[in-house]
Amino acid sequence: MKTTVVGSWHLASIYAAGLATLGHEVRLVARPEVTKGYERGEPPVHEPGLKEALAEYGGKGTWTFSDDIRDPANASEVCFLAEDVKVVPRGVDLDDFRKLFDAIASSKNFKIIPISSQMPIGTCRELQAAHPDVRVAYFPEFLRLGEGLARFLKPDYIVLGGDAGVTASVMPFFAGVDAPKFHVTLEEAEMAKHAANIFVALEVSFISELTKFSERFNVNLEKVGEILRHDARVGPKAYVLPGMGFSGETVERDIRVLLEKGRVLGIDLPLLSQIIPVNDEHNRFIERELKKRISNLTGSKIGFLGATYKPVTSTLRGSLFADLMMKLSGEGAEIRLFDPQVSDFQFLVQSPEEVFASADAVVISVGKKEFRDLDYQKLAGTMHSKVVIDAANLMSKDQARALGTDYISIGRGDL
Repeated sequence: MKTTVVGSWHLASIYAAGLATLGHEVRLVARPEVTKGYERGEPPVHEPGLKEALAEYGGKGTWTFSDDIRDPANASEVCFLAEDVKVVPRGVDLDDFRKLFDAIASSKNFKIIPISSQMPIGTCRELQAAHPDVRVAYFPEFLRLGEGLARFLKPDYIVLGGDAGVTASVMPFFAGVDAPKFHVTLEEAEMAKHAANIFVALEVSFISELTKFSERFNVNLEKVGEILRHDARVGPKAYVLPGMGFSGETVERDIRVLLEKGRVLGIDLPLLSQIIPVNDEHNRFIERELKKRISNLTGSKIGFLGATYKPVTSTLRGSLFADLMMKLSGEGAEIRLFDPQVSDFQFLVQSPEEVFASADAVVISVGKKEFRDLDYQKLAGTMHSKVVIDAANLMSKDQARALGTDYISIGRGDL
């Protein structure tokens, strides 16, 4: 089947690669600079399998590119709109998105527009009313940075909001995907996306609150979390293991969207209103622990292993670690960072050895596979003041005790 995907960053790249992998003929419409990158074999974001899919299906000619939505060569019955929307303090700014939707609908190249961009509840109905000549659907994405293509091809479920005719045209694109498929209204699909992200935030905030008891009672919450995951009411994949809070904009976006909707409609949302403050307070963990041990940051040397907010991605968008490094640098600290997925950040060095050498403290920010087998005992021996903050809870009890340092992890008592 032939289809068009519109978007210039993560979401569109995954949709185009995924649909091509499923055997469809895909035309990806993106900004000119992004299109040129694709043509060079360089997608705009790192994702496992994305470059390989681009090489294979771009080479076969089943994944092609355009930078002009009005080009008749882009025409197809179904156009997946997968542009990442702008995140702002109140949730999202849809001005640019609405202009893009207007351009797609006015091009007369498409009959059905399934939107996968992050939409506040009620938005798709508004877009349909503004453009009755096309049929709007909502096809929410449930992807994750670093697992995008894998989760597109093997999702937990598929949700499509719209009328029955939309389902008949869109669902055949996913005939080869073995997953429960839900056909619901536009508003139910929009709310499903909000609810999925916010429920994860609730789980993360819940376990973050419990970490306050960890040191007081020497409780290892990793063990508690594993117990909870065996409870059928919680589930084996629940976000109930201790660690840093959520970041990366997407989860917080959905909370802020519903809080703003509630404010406009006069709906009180006391539970939702506390999630972000709880998370923000918990995410100051690294800074608090550093400042307990380094009274004057001026001239101190602080190393970081990892800056991205997910282990297998290259983006620093919404990374609390990147923000923290900038803050500590502004307070006089010398920052050194090693992250094998990041190519452009001012504190980068070339190896873990450079991060640890003469450092007053080292923060293990992210549990990347490249960090799992490092000889931390040897690396710690090169430090000046031996403080290791394992915010990823990467080390075992034996590894931590062998360091000979002041070792701090999250929610694991004294190990």
